Amino acid sequence: MSKNIFILTSVMVVVGLISALLTYLRAEKMSPQADILQKGLAAVQRGNLIFFGLFVPILVGPIAYYVYRTLLARSPDSAQTTYLLLAVGIGIVFTVLAALVFKMRGFAELTALHVLYIAGFGWIMPGLWAF
Repeated sequence: MSKNIFILTSVMVVVGLISALLTYLRAEKMSPQADILQKGLAAVQRGNLIFFGLFVPILVGPIAYYVYRTLLARSPDSAQTTYLLLAVGIGIVFTVLAALVFKMRGFAELTALHVLYIAGFGWIMPGLWAF
């Protein structure tokens, strides 16, 4: 396994674990009350664990890998800065969309998740690649 794939996998695992823990503990604030009443809190927490702890890091990780690798191939001198700015921009857009779609329900939790993903995939992963 190459160093970059190992770094990507490690970042995906760490981000996934932190995401799972955050969404598990804060499921009452993030999920609609109708879902909690219908399914029960334990089922909602389990769904959050699977979605935010497993699915989202597996989706975001490879996309981040290929985007950063492409930026690195095109302009190695400015790839890290450009990639971080791209990650911050996408994080801001997703935070605004989350506020609009979910009507500010779970806004603090979703913002924390976006900051976590920006830090993990936008800052730490490229920084470890350069190291």
